[in-house]
Formats: sequence, C-alpha cells, structure tokens
Amino acid sequence: MVRGGWCEMIGLRKGPWSPEEDKILVAHIQRHGHANWRALPKQAGLLRCGKSCRLRWTNYLRPDVKRGNFSREEEETIIHLHQMLGNRWSEIAARLPGRTDNEIKNVWNSCLKKRLKKDDNKSCQDAKELSTSENPKSDPKVLENSNFTTSEQAVF
Repeated sequence: MVRGGWCEMIGLRKGPWSPEEDKILVAHIQRHGHANWRALPKQAGLLRCGKSCRLRWTNYLRPDVKRGNFSREEEETIIHLHQMLGNRWSEIAARLPGRTDNEIKNVWNSCLKKRLKKDDNKSCQDAKELSTSENPKSDPKVLENSNFTTSEQAVF
C-alpha cells in the first residue's frame, strides 16, 4: 500500500492542466499579480496547489517565455556560463532572457552535455592521430627504415 500525496487528501487536482485552468490563472495574475503563491489558487478558484500554479506560470504561461528550439548562440552561452557557474540554472537563466531555468537544465542534460563529451572524445582521437603522425619514433615505417640497433628500438 502506498500513501497518497497531500494534494489528494485535501481534494486538489494533479496532472495536466486544462485550457480553462490556464485561462483562469492568467486572468487572475493579470488582475491581481502573484504576490502569494500559496493563497493564489484559492483566490482564483483553482483546485491546484500554489507550487503547481507557480510552476505553470513561470515555465509555460508567462508572456515573456520563449518557446521553441535554442539558437546556436544560446547554446554556446549556456556552455560558457556552465563552465563559469556550474549547475546554477537560475543564474544562467537570468542571463538568457525569456528562457527558464528548468528549460536550460533540460537542454543541458539532454543535448549539450552529451555533445561536449562527444566533441572531447573526438578531439582526443584527433590529438592521438596527430601526435602519432608527427612523432617518427612511433611510426612503424620509420622504425623499419632506420638504422637503429635493437637496443635503441626497444627504447621506443
């Protein structure tokens, strides 16, 4: 047996938001603002918890939220800021207007981190190939054609 969440105990809705709920939330915030997220659902007549309303507003319904794919410049900015700030998603989001911290975190974890690892592995492979071709001691053809004694060859 699993105990239900506190939302279920007091009769609040969970799961996807309906378009009607979105309209109610947007209209209430436009009229009254969002000073107190815990009190907002009751004031607006929504059967949701304050956290759910806050996340819905900040991640989806805010008018200044950018939707769609990230541009190459935004991705490069995220990579640069992540090198400087680490996983401080809200600080990174503050420097990318219209993007949410959750959205940036998701793009980092799903795409950018993997791309950087792949690029690092590729650059390591390229470096190994480059060092092998530039170092005649490690090139087998050079060793065959050289006049090294067997003791000198063992050093390589």
